[in-house]
Amino acid sequence: MNSKERAERGRAMLQAGLGDLVRAPLTQIMTPAQAMEDQGKHGREVSPELQIPPEEEARMIGQMLERHYRQVLDEPVPALGDLTPRQAVQTASGRKKVAIWLKDIENATVHAQGSGGAMAAYDFGWMWRELGIIRLRK
Repeated sequence: MNSKERAERGRAMLQAGLGDLVRAPLTQIMTPAQAMEDQGKHGREVSPELQIPPEEEARMIGQMLERHYRQVLDEPVPALGDLTPRQAVQTASGRKKVAIWLKDIENATVHAQGSGGAMAAYDFGWMWRELGIIRLRK
C-alpha cells in the first residue's frame, strides 16, 4: 500500500472516531525530491493555521525533553560505559563522565536550533541536581 492510500485510510479512521470534533486535515503529498525542492524555496515556513505560539511550543518541547531525559537517567548510556547515569554517579570517575555527557547534551541541544528556539531555552539544571553533581556544572 502506498503513502497516499495509508493517509486516506488514516484520515477515514480518525473521521469515523472523532466525527465533528475535528475539521478535515491539511494534507499535501509530494515526492522526496519535491519536498527537498520546496524546503529550499520556502525554508522552514509554516502556514499560519499550523503555527504554534512560541510560549506553547516551548512548553510542549520542554515537556517532551523532560519525559525523554527522565527515562534516559535509568537507561544504559554508551558514553558512560553502558551504565545508567544514576549508576555512573556512584563513583568519582563516573561523576566526571556524567558531567561531560550532560554538557554534551546541553551543547547539542543549543546548537540544534542555533542560538534561539524552544529547545535552546530548555533548562537541564534539574538533571544535574537530581544526579547530585550540580557542583560540577560550570
